[in-house]
Formats: sequence, structure tokens, C-alpha cells
Amino acid sequence: MTDKASKRLLNNITFFGDSAIPEESPIYKDIWNAAQFLAQKGYTIVNGGGPGVMKAATDGAESVDGKTIAIYWQPKLASFFEGRNLANVTDEYETASNYMTRTLGLIEKGDAYLVCKGGTGTVSEFGMVWALAKLYYGCHKPVILYGDFWDPIIESLQTNMNIDETELAVLYQANTPEQILSILEKHEMKIGHCADKQISGDESAFILSPRHLTNIVAYNQEASSYDEQFAGKPVSHIQLDEFISMVHPPAKVLDLGTGFGQDAKYLSTKYTVTGVEISPKSAMIAKFENPDMELIVDDMVKYDFGKERFKGIWARNSLHHIEEQYQDLIFKKAFDALVDDGIFYLVVREGDGEKVEIDERGYQKIEKFYHLYSKDEIIERARKAGFKVEKIDTVVRSHKWLNIILRKKN
Repeated sequence: MTDKASKRLLNNITFFGDSAIPEESPIYKDIWNAAQFLAQKGYTIVNGGGPGVMKAATDGAESVDGKTIAIYWQPKLASFFEGRNLANVTDEYETASNYMTRTLGLIEKGDAYLVCKGGTGTVSEFGMVWALAKLYYGCHKPVILYGDFWDPIIESLQTNMNIDETELAVLYQANTPEQILSILEKHEMKIGHCADKQISGDESAFILSPRHLTNIVAYNQEASSYDEQFAGKPVSHIQLDEFISMVHPPAKVLDLGTGFGQDAKYLSTKYTVTGVEISPKSAMIAKFENPDMELIVDDMVKYDFGKERFKGIWARNSLHHIEEQYQDLIFKKAFDALVDDGIFYLVVREGDGEKVEIDERGYQKIEKFYHLYSKDEIIERARKAGFKVEKIDTVVRSHKWLNIILRKKN
């Protein structure tokens, strides 16, 4: 084991996946390669001791003399459960008394989870680790979805279920062994603050606590792109790419209304990002996802943007929550904060007047204030602040939106 591996906080990787995948399948080979790669990096491979994905994980790790652990259950009545595979020979194994204790054992033994293609058993395992990651968000064990087939699954869940931003934030997505490693290393950097938590009792099995955090090594690595790391892309990636095409890095940019930090994560691959977010809960999630970002928890109306600090300002889905009386102030503060030729990119709701809408999410009803903009209003406010209007486009999705590009010209 390398010195880096000996100081690592994530050591055991639990593989979840289908027992029915044959050895000649490309999926089997992909799992085998991932386990071999991780074992070479000093990780211990954990699985359920059965055939298919589980055996592929063991065999891949054992091919390079990696350490392997199995937790299996040999059923007496569950005729559709595969049980232990005698060809899946691991360095250590534990026997569980039933399916639930086996699953909990796999969850407890793992410091991170790699969820591969599978059936209802894999779905149940994924559901448990996903829910636990949300419940213990901030000191949670990473859930890595392996394979590009996950993208439409997560998109469908977003569309048809009540999936909130925290639930999405705990998911990573990888297509290669190298991406898995990058995710593991980045997650370690994010959870260093958990070292101060004193955790005992049954819940300690579900959280990265001091027993994992004896020594934390800081990994210096190149940033990977957002879509390689997380399940899905930010909904505004087209607008973000347009912003990036106009604000040439390196540069400092301001993200007004950071929210949960998806856009900031995308921007941080190119820029030094400062975020302003009024909600402490949202800011907590954003900071976890972007540990190197300067994040200001404040009202953008009150916060001093500074003078000529930024080459670009990004404001998606935020300024339309500011009341009429403060609109000109925000435009002027943005103008003052930009360097000459700087870009102010806004994405706001189009319409007339101000109103409160009810956003229903499951059993919750959330009241949201909106100031709706017309194109003429944007042009007039931009003129008063000193901006040149580069573009105003209407985009129709669930509502009518305005994509606006303003340029500072002294």
C-alpha cells in the first residue's frame, strides 16, 4: 500500500450490481477493470459474495493481489436469491442471517458505494444508500453511479418523483475507473470538517466519522469537468457555455444567487468564483459541492459587490426574486463591480408586474415572490446603470424566460 493510501479516509468500496451478468458480458469486464484499478490504488473491494457483478469485482481486485471482502447470505426459503457463489473467493467474508442484515453489512463495511447495472436487489441497495447519503449530508458516504445508462434513469426520477436538490447533490456519476478515483479523492477533500464530529451508536455505520478520519491527506489534482463528476448537467449549461465564451479565463466571476451551487461548480472549472446566497441551508450545500469557492451568506441587496472586481457576473434564477424598489440598485452595483468590457449575464422570468407563486413539492407548499421583467424594462434598467445591451432572447420552457447579456462600456 502506498503512503497516500495508508492516510486515506475512504478505503473500502462496496460494489452493488446484478448477479445475473455473465462473464462474457462487456459490463462484467468493465466492473472487473474498475475493481482491478481501484485495488491497484490500495482500495479494498467489498461485495455480496455472489456471481455476476460481485464476482467481477472480486476477480478484478484479486488479479493484482488486492484485498477483498464478501458479506453473503445463504437463503433457505428465498428461492430467487443467488446466495453465495463458491467461485467468488475473497480474503475475508462474513455471513449474514437474512437479506436485510446482509445489505446493512455491505453498507456499514463500505466507505463509498459503486452502483452498477442490476435488478430489483440493486435498486433496493441504491435506494438505501441514496437515502442515507441525504440524511447524513455533509459527512455522508459517496454514492457513485457507474455507467452512462444512469443519466436517463435519474432524469426520469427528477421528472416523475419529488427529488430535491440535496438528493441530487449526493450523487456522482462515472464512466471510467479514473473518474471513480477522481470522485473518491474529491469527496475526501469535501468532508474534512467531519473530523470534529463525535459519533457513536448505530448511526455511526452510515456516516463518515472520526474512525475514518484519523489522518486526512490533501490531494492536489486537476479539476474534472462537472458532467464527469455528477449525475446530470446543470439545466443552464447552454447559457453557461455562452457566458464562458464571452468571459475569457482566467478571471474572477461573481455568482449572484448561488443556490445549491450547480452553476458555480460548472463555472469553477474555468474561473475563480465568488458566490452570494441568502439561504444558509442552500449555502451549506453549495459550499460542500464547491469547497474552494468564496461563498458569502448574505442578501445581494445589502452585500457590497465592490468596485471593478469581476470580469463577469452570472445571475440565473435570482434577480426576479428581488422587489421592484431594489432593482435599479442591483443593476448599478453589478455595473460598478465589473471591470471595463465585463459581462453581466442574467436569466430571469419574463412577464408583467410582481406576484407570489405557490411551488408544490410533495406535501410542501412553498411561497415564492417574483418580479417579472419585460424586455423594455431590462433595456431601461441597463441604460440607467450604464450597460450596453448585447442580447435579450425569450426562451419558453415551463414559463417564459429572458436570457440577457449586458456589457460594461465606460
